[in-house]
Amino acid sequence: MCKYCNSVKVIKWGIRSLQDGGKVQTYFCGNCRRKFTVALDEKLSTQQALTEGLIPEAILEQIFIAPDGQIPPLPIENYGQKWPAYNQAQTQEKLLFMELLEDLASLIPENEERRRGRPSPCMRDMLYACVIKVYEGLSYRRAHSDIDIARSRGYLPKTPHYNTISKFLRKPEMAPLLTALVRISAMPLSGFEDTIAVDGSGLSSAFYSRWLDYRFGKNARIRDWLKIHIAVGVKSGIVTAIKVTDGKASDSPQFPALVQETAEGFSVETVCADKGYSSRNNLQVAWDLGIAPFIDFKSSTTGKKLGSIAWRKMFHYYQYNREQFMAVYHQRSNVESAFSSLKRKFNGKLFSKTEAAQVNEALAKILCHNIVVLIHESFENNVPIDIQAAAHKLPLLTTK
Repeated sequence: MCKYCNSVKVIKWGIRSLQDGGKVQTYFCGNCRRKFTVALDEKLSTQQALTEGLIPEAILEQIFIAPDGQIPPLPIENYGQKWPAYNQAQTQEKLLFMELLEDLASLIPENEERRRGRPSPCMRDMLYACVIKVYEGLSYRRAHSDIDIARSRGYLPKTPHYNTISKFLRKPEMAPLLTALVRISAMPLSGFEDTIAVDGSGLSSAFYSRWLDYRFGKNARIRDWLKIHIAVGVKSGIVTAIKVTDGKASDSPQFPALVQETAEGFSVETVCADKGYSSRNNLQVAWDLGIAPFIDFKSSTTGKKLGSIAWRKMFHYYQYNREQFMAVYHQRSNVESAFSSLKRKFNGKLFSKTEAAQVNEALAKILCHNIVVLIHESFENNVPIDIQAAAHKLPLLTTK
């Protein structure tokens, strides 16, 4: 049994020798993801150590022990996959993506400015073309044919030149439009999600180094990179709110805005985040919104409220109901799954050179991720996708 959360999902992690000649067996808990050690007499077998109480009896009673005294790895839980629905979503994804993106782009108001000379391209059409380019993950020239397919299906009045698409992706005014569309694209799942997870991750430039090089202190040449802070629905992985900051920005200050923006359109009951977000202000912000904050506590923290009732209540719940707390808290891992899915499908690198273009590219990746999630949820869980109805629930843009 785990000494931290009392879970029986424990596996052996190795034996370590001590300076006094003794040995300890290290165990790893599959529930709280922590390691702990148990003193082990090298003259005793594992089976004898278990039966003589050197290892808790719960492990002996609830985990199968092989004849040689070894504890086998924990069985992998199979959550199942609705393969017919999954296959349909995969095979129809691109066509449905173009259709849903057109529904979202139609929410952008028409250009009101009229000037002499050649008319400016419509912002709505250019945003559509920019997102298609990011979805394909190709260069501007190679993505031209896919944008032309969208034009042939009636989603664009004409196929814009690839240089024009590049020019518009560098426009700073694209960022607020993309941010609004990200939030609106999550609204069809507002009745499906009641728990969110918050975290941040880096998107590195494609030219010099990787995000991991900076994070783990490797001796590498560093180029500027951005950090995306997101709130994610734990059931589907839909991004409900996003902030794009400089790569060195802290995670914790972004928490209040992410939770507040999510609460505007979702009936959130619980928010999960790692101990990097553990602060009295963050817990109190969620608490005041009627959301239970399951944020892991640092080892040095105490239950002193210092003006935050939420801090004291959640700290006491953490101390006296550790297993229940961790069971809810570990839904936080779903935000890591969302980042993994995003970076594997749409690449974890930013190929734009200017800062404004990199911000827009990062937001476009998140929008692509949300649309793909909507498509899969519509097949796998029969969630109705009505962009126009969702937009009226969260009127960030002038809707029809």
